[in-house]
Amino acid sequence: MFGPKYVFETKSTRLRRLIISGAFLFGITLTLIVTFIVYIPIYAKMQKSRAADAFFERSPDIIAVFTGDKGRIAYAMELLKKNPTSKLFISGVYAANSFQTLLNKQVGPDNKELDSHDMQVDLDYESKNTFENVRETVQYLKANPGLKNVLIISSDYHIMRVKLIISHFMDDEKPEFYFDSVPSTYSSWNETRKLLKEAVKITRTFVLLKIFREEIVQED
Repeated sequence: MFGPKYVFETKSTRLRRLIISGAFLFGITLTLIVTFIVYIPIYAKMQKSRAADAFFERSPDIIAVFTGDKGRIAYAMELLKKNPTSKLFISGVYAANSFQTLLNKQVGPDNKELDSHDMQVDLDYESKNTFENVRETVQYLKANPGLKNVLIISSDYHIMRVKLIISHFMDDEKPEFYFDSVPSTYSSWNETRKLLKEAVKITRTFVLLKIFREEIVQED
């Protein structure tokens, strides 16, 4: 009398249920993506403020800048002028470039305040993507254990993923990392698209490194 009841679903009610469920999942996914995209530049600003506080009255032992987008090397040079005792590590340099050619291209040949002969500079020609940028930088730091305070320079949309990959390589015995960035305006579709692509890359990197425990992330 009070046994199990069976509910038979018609085609119309099944279709309605699927539409409602799909719309609900789409809404949640869209909300999460939008929230995440908004937070990426906010996170970069928070890291920038932390770095400014840390190096208010002292210089980083090393400034590491990742090539890839405009303004990064030029910004690193500005910081180097303010912190002339810091070492400079540029990761992802094209094989045909020397530091002097980078200096001329990124800062300009008329810049008389920077003298490459007085700088402590090392270049990484091996890296082709963000994962390799971090890997080569970490290897450089491990080979130079005296470098305790590290300032990483990249674009603002890039900082969250860089920090995520660093946590994959470094154990508890590690230098102190700080992050500064070149801000983007996101006033054009091209810049907004970079942010959208980066949100996807961060999600993919997190899943591969933290959930599936992969050792290497293959990137384009």
